[in-house]
Amino acid sequence: MLKTCRILLFASLCFALFATACNNAGETDSAILHIGRDRLININKYMVDKDFDVIRHFIKRKSWRMIFADKGYFYEIFDRGNNPEIKSGMSILYNYTVSLLDGTQCYTENNKTFTVDAGEEISGLHDAVKLLGKGGKARFIFLPHLAYGLQGDFNKIPSRAILVYNVHITAINKEK
Repeated sequence: MLKTCRILLFASLCFALFATACNNAGETDSAILHIGRDRLININKYMVDKDFDVIRHFIKRKSWRMIFADKGYFYEIFDRGNNPEIKSGMSILYNYTVSLLDGTQCYTENNKTFTVDAGEEISGLHDAVKLLGKGGKARFIFLPHLAYGLQGDFNKIPSRAILVYNVHITAINKEK
């Protein structure tokens, strides 16, 4: 909690300083902001490229046969399960484990429920489960921006963590 407060205080101070500086700078503001934005975009691209390299080496070392999805995650399906496939608005019951690339297990839970595309889970999982049906089993690797991002979950998942999810869909309820 203290760490969270410090982070929020630091972010607030940075924002206040940035806003004050921008209000006093005049016409050069847009040029400076543009350079700053471009630099942040380049830094972000660099970080994502590094994450991809780490994941590719990890997959190769483990001899996993994973596919890269257009949405930005890696997956390996062990069993697609039965139709119907999962769609937006459906409620699913599933078992899962979440771990870091170093093997540290963060969470494991059985019989958890969430509604697809309703915001109850990390964004990557909402899309990934749509590849499965009832009984489906798969492994997913999510980059930080599809998981808990820069902040982690303030519990077991650290900042900028790449996550490995092992998922088993046990039931699907119809759309709400």
